[in-house]
Amino acid sequence: MSCAVRTRQLMPRRVSLQSWALVAAIAVLMLAASSASEHAAGASTAAIPVTVYDHTGLRLADIVWTGRRFLYVENTTNAVWAQGSPPSLFASMPRVVEETRCVMSPGAHGFPSGYLFCHAPDNVLYRIRSDGTVTVFARLPDTSVSDGALAFDTVGRFGFRLLAATGRSGSPNNDGGAVFGVTAAGAVRSIGHYSARGAGGADEIALAPARFGTASGQLVLTVDAGKHGALVTMDARGRTREIATLPDGPNPIVAVPATRPRPTGGRAGLYVTDTNSTNVFYVPASKLSAYAGMLVVGTEIGASFWAVSPNGRTFRSRRIPLTLPGSNFNLEGAKFVG
Repeated sequence: MSCAVRTRQLMPRRVSLQSWALVAAIAVLMLAASSASEHAAGASTAAIPVTVYDHTGLRLADIVWTGRRFLYVENTTNAVWAQGSPPSLFASMPRVVEETRCVMSPGAHGFPSGYLFCHAPDNVLYRIRSDGTVTVFARLPDTSVSDGALAFDTVGRFGFRLLAATGRSGSPNNDGGAVFGVTAAGAVRSIGHYSARGAGGADEIALAPARFGTASGQLVLTVDAGKHGALVTMDARGRTREIATLPDGPNPIVAVPATRPRPTGGRAGLYVTDTNSTNVFYVPASKLSAYAGMLVVGTEIGASFWAVSPNGRTFRSRRIPLTLPGSNFNLEGAKFVG
């Protein structure tokens, strides 16, 4: 009987040892998975350093890459400067208070290669030759003061026109604005109106990538109402949709190419201008590879950056951990080279 008792006592002990072994194995697997998860999370949230590419000494409103060099657009004076130490004057437009944006011609669909097109605050569009000669290209039928939003339709949804948006960021008397398409001959056609759902208008515009979910090839406006803002899309029929909201007014916006950067002499990456510090900030393209095919938008005052990407029929926004040197920012223009 004592043997039987010892047998009954030993059986549970063997089961207990096997159970503990199983629990220990599961615990090891869970710890490994947790560690891998934490490592992945740390990799995705690690701060991405931002460096000063150029201290220009100019109160910058925009930056343009010509394929060979950078051009800087100065706030209010509407002068365009060529990169250098110090920058040299390239072209001058009439002085108008508020911001002017400029874009390089795509060299296609009737727009001559090497030309610069600029949208002044009084809604006059200028064309600047490669020698710095400035001429009036078109006038938008809108008398309000604008922030010079300008972009080329390179996908074709808008007939490959030059797109210009009126409206002004954070203005208490401004609720949205209008979008126009301009042909290579300078003919202006209204596309539609957008609303800011309060005070504010578009600071910048960008064309969504050809593969961007339900907004593929549409125009994206950074509607800046000061302490908050939104990204609003517009299609070729003038229909608008809000695809993201931000805790601070958005301003600089770029589309990150879905393909590998082209050879640019080591310049591939994101460039952002700051009016207050007069700096051009730089992030190498390699640091933004996780955001290929997405829109990257920055807030003007808070200097936080977000990536916006398709999520089924809707869109997802996630914070990009960019860390800019300095403080008291006033971010304006941005370009992605590559």
